[in-house]
Amino acid sequence: MKSVILFLTIFLAQCSSKQSSDMANNTNITNQKGVTQEEYQIKLKKVTADSRCPEGLNCVWEGQVEMIVAVYKADKLIEEKELIVNSQTVSENATWASKYSKKAITFIGVTPERIKDELINDSDYKLLIKYD
Repeated sequence: MKSVILFLTIFLAQCSSKQSSDMANNTNITNQKGVTQEEYQIKLKKVTADSRCPEGLNCVWEGQVEMIVAVYKADKLIEEKELIVNSQTVSENATWASKYSKKAITFIGVTPERIKDELINDSDYKLLIKYD
């Protein structure tokens, strides 16, 4: 049992470090005003839950972020959607968002990363969108 937990911990640590280095390329970080893509704006409305494993801790589960995003066109609400962001939902979320962009979207997430014993204010969350 201990070896399984150790394996999972190492696996998740490697996955998160690869994802962090991948996000350094081609990533847009947006504020609450959103990012414009071919007349559409994808806007982070609210983070409803953040259970990601904080930096500085070893977790068995990677956690996830649950957030409400809204899509606008010419200041008119087109769609509101709850996204669950974790390693299992990357392609599903990217497929959904790509219908509002001519560029292929490969990742949607939020910053900042969680850090042990530090709270994140709602106003500090920013939407991450990575294009192909």
